[in-house]
Amino acid sequence: MTRPLRVSVVAPSGVLGGAELWLLALLDATDRLSVDAVLLADGPLREEFARRGVPCTVRPTGRSGASIAGSAAWLTRRLRADRPDVVLANGVKAASVAAPAAWLAGVRCVWAKHDHSHDGPLMTVLALLCDGCVATGAELIAASRHRDAVLVPFPAPGRAALPRETARQELLRRGVRLGQDELLLLAVGRLVGYKGVDDAVTALAQPGTSRWRLAVVGPDDPAQPGERERLTGLAASLGVADRVDFTGWLREAWQFIPAADAVAVLTKPTGSGPSQESFGAVALEAMLAGVPVIATAPGPVSERVAPPGADPAGITVAPGRADQVAGALRQLEDPDLRSAMGAAGRRGADAHPGAEKSAALLVRTLAETARLTGTGLEGTAAISVVTTVKNEAGVIDQLLDLLVPQLAVDGDEIAVVDGGSTDGTTQRVESWTSRDPRVRLLSAPGTGISAGRNTGIRAAGNALIACTDAGCYPAPDWLARLRAAAGEAESASLLTGVYRVSGGGGPVARALALVGYPVAEEARHPGPWTRLYCRYLGREFDATLPTGRSVAFTRAAWEDAGGFPEHLRTAEDVLFGRAVVAAGHRAALVTSAEVGWEQRPTLRQTAAMYFHYGEGSGWSANPLLLGRDTARAVAYTAAVAACLRGPAARRVTAATFLAYLSLPLTRAVRERRWTALPAVPLVAVVRDLSKAAGAAHGLVGRLRSVRAHGAAPGPGGPS
Repeated sequence: MTRPLRVSVVAPSGVLGGAELWLLALLDATDRLSVDAVLLADGPLREEFARRGVPCTVRPTGRSGASIAGSAAWLTRRLRADRPDVVLANGVKAASVAAPAAWLAGVRCVWAKHDHSHDGPLMTVLALLCDGCVATGAELIAASRHRDAVLVPFPAPGRAALPRETARQELLRRGVRLGQDELLLLAVGRLVGYKGVDDAVTALAQPGTSRWRLAVVGPDDPAQPGERERLTGLAASLGVADRVDFTGWLREAWQFIPAADAVAVLTKPTGSGPSQESFGAVALEAMLAGVPVIATAPGPVSERVAPPGADPAGITVAPGRADQVAGALRQLEDPDLRSAMGAAGRRGADAHPGAEKSAALLVRTLAETARLTGTGLEGTAAISVVTTVKNEAGVIDQLLDLLVPQLAVDGDEIAVVDGGSTDGTTQRVESWTSRDPRVRLLSAPGTGISAGRNTGIRAAGNALIACTDAGCYPAPDWLARLRAAAGEAESASLLTGVYRVSGGGGPVARALALVGYPVAEEARHPGPWTRLYCRYLGREFDATLPTGRSVAFTRAAWEDAGGFPEHLRTAEDVLFGRAVVAAGHRAALVTSAEVGWEQRPTLRQTAAMYFHYGEGSGWSANPLLLGRDTARAVAYTAAVAACLRGPAARRVTAATFLAYLSLPLTRAVRERRWTALPAVPLVAVVRDLSKAAGAAHGLVGRLRSVRAHGAAPGPGGPS
């Protein structure tokens, strides 16, 4: 098992409402996280973190823009110093502070959306600033406006609640004056006006409800400090004060629900904000306990309590209608009705996920957002490693030396597909197969890389496939990291690893490494300029654009994508990744699954390599790949034209070119590659023009093939 994922949690307040209980339940259900916390207001939540050994800092933050900005600046400094893997902002206010701070500090951020607070323009801003989002209700996914929002519902309790009589005795001990023949209506939640407790109090004063007692379980809320006094005053004015009790906050209040004869979830929606109940954990807990629910409708809670076409688990009422609440209480005096609704509730809630499943989804989202998929896991799936070779006698032994010790699970294997070597490669592989039956040699003369991979995958014995190339140097834990990533809850079908380019040699070789390739550290901790640069100019690892040097995928994904495109000599791996995603599969980046790779030793050889890469883009006619190379050609043509217009245009062109080189130049300074700095402009120009020329050549070849054969090139095309 690898180290836990380091997570900084930012919580908006210290109260213990539904959002906070959701967080605590999931933290308790996983050992994959190493957590520290920042509270934007003090309260009981700090004590709960302390009980769990979570370091906690309180940074009091008001609602004003100045206060939020000040806390964001403070948090930026903290994140830069601590460098966690990811930030979890638990709510809108927390995200308003954490998202800009994480963006500036170069730490990726996940935002947890629990309600409809500030639905509108603020959601658009947070969706842009946050790298990931989890929503606790299905309808919140669309409301978040985040393209990658994941549903992580409030979990069902992990153990049974107290027996009814035990629960009633416990409530008696906590001040509930419950008579032998009285029926108990239970309201659980923070004391805020929109929870509708006043409607329950008022219902007790209606005719025909004299057998009912109301117990209110929940803490005071700093946002409405006078709510308890308002409710007690209302009960006194209605003459029902002797039938209304307040217990304050009770840890694991769900355990006491079986004491009740009905549970009230009477939220009064206002159209947006937290007053629009999005999940209703109390309703779920009541259903699991077999206790009928009185819920306001419409909304997600009422849809769960009284789903169309199914037996109801309770009674729905209009918001703010105490008379309807009283009518529901009168109906629920019937023990047979209560029993039937309780049984329906159990049936409806039985399949709801528990804390372990919800926690696994949360951790998967955090790990994928951090680009560290599988962190804290030890995978168990057997893997088939497929590599293609042709005249690789000089490097195949080193590759197998690194891979064979990583075959740690029964069923692991390596399939080496030879495309017709004449230099002794097959003899070297046969030497390995004679010593270790887990290494297999497949002979496929005349096949290119794509066809060779497809041949190896067809012959593979496992559902999980990994690929790397001869000439790569997998890290000792490369296969274990991919295996762990495949063990995530509802794991991605395409797991894109990374490669590290050797920057050795002279200044030109070092400049090539700085200019041409992405960097894993930038994927995990991108600064503001790096984010913008990589988004618009490339040079970043992208889970949907894998490289054959380091990738894993399921057989089902490979089949749905139609395999690797055999008509392409280059760019086949990234086109395969796009096809996997287009087929409906998810992709995840695994920056911990790293291989080393030695780039071409000379500038001329590198130019030829990029020409072939561009050629693959042209043959594929993929809009993304071909569009990038076309943009390069247009940009250089425009730069030359601008330089001919005069000094002012030349200055603008020079400044633009310097901005274009800013990332590789920054890398050179960061890595103290001083001698490589002068070579960076030359290398960048050669790289870009080689790719653009290759793309044009490939596109022309494709068009000629279409004219000659009447169709786009397929598996019988060039390879």
